[in-house]
Amino acid sequence: MKWLATFILCLLPISIAAQETPPNSPPGTLVLPLVTLCSPLEPDLGLLEKYGEIGFIEGDASIYIPNNEVINGKLKFYMNPDYSANTFTIMFQVGELYCMIMSGQDAIPSTPGDPT
Repeated sequence: MKWLATFILCLLPISIAAQETPPNSPPGTLVLPLVTLCSPLEPDLGLLEKYGEIGFIEGDASIYIPNNEVINGKLKFYMNPDYSANTFTIMFQVGELYCMIMSGQDAIPSTPGDPT
């Protein structure tokens, strides 16, 4: 796994300045360059064994990348159903690769109309 992280680090741009915004974006829109780790290993079993997280929402999704390009794939949200742990992971599948978009903790139900 270290070779994958090293390979990805070699691909990082030296400058992390914001990229050009997609056409028809609202004023003030900003595209941030993000780095995500991808693997051909399905995350379901690993997330369940290590964090107790199970998939609970999935759907078709798109990610904007520099040069106004879009990558289409599947987004899947995982969460530990035991609210005492409150951990979650968001994965993006493109082709045979599974990319971790983010993971975190202290997840709580959202209140309708809550601006946060």
